[in-house]
Amino acid sequence: SYIGWNNAHPIFSDKRVRQAMTYMTNRKQIVKSILFGLGEVVDSHIYFFRPEYDKSLKSYPFDPQKGVALLHEAGWKDTDGDGVLDKVIDGKKIPLRFEIKINSGNAVRESVALVLMDELRKHGIAANVRQLDWTIFLNDVKNHQFDAVVLGWQMQTTEPDAYQVWHSSQAANKGSNAISYKNARVDEILDQYRREFDEQKRIGLYKEFQQILHEEQPYTFLYVSKRVSAVHRRFEG
Repeated sequence: SYIGWNNAHPIFSDKRVRQAMTYMTNRKQIVKSILFGLGEVVDSHIYFFRPEYDKSLKSYPFDPQKGVALLHEAGWKDTDGDGVLDKVIDGKKIPLRFEIKINSGNAVRESVALVLMDELRKHGIAANVRQLDWTIFLNDVKNHQFDAVVLGWQMQTTEPDAYQVWHSSQAANKGSNAISYKNARVDEILDQYRREFDEQKRIGLYKEFQQILHEEQPYTFLYVSKRVSAVHRRFEG
């Protein structure tokens, strides 16, 4: 599960803002309180138990003050005293105000969005949450008509191929790169990975890939959830 930031949006085009959002997301508390501990905080989209998953990634802690410092570094300050940070972008003063879209009926995603919204408001960031019917929500995601979204991918447990989600070409024509993430080196890695047969080289490529994503925070990666199943004792074998 993740919060996807629209990287083409004037606010979220700066990686320092995206990093700040992650610092302000209390992911461990979300797992504890919203998932009742049935989850694991992750820092990558690759299945946690795959060898490609880079466990050396230094997880972003919950540190709102670090987030605020990054926003100030990026030029966001409350210049008019209205309690909301702002910045001049392309000659126009823009408030740090945005909308988090979620699909209606998903109580967990709603809780995640509301927890983040409450935290952001403490630090001069005016976020609000909007619930949409799944069909409308998905159409907005595919057409890049959002500031931020709470979503998830169900990833394969076999060797991953992240091309569909992260290659810049997939940001067009309603592709799966809905957040419009574009990085030339990532494109090279994803292309090379599809041509490389050496397993260790493939793992190395994807670890570099994850390091880039970790630095740029196009998503705020949240958690992989654990599922509990109940089976009646009359079933055997």
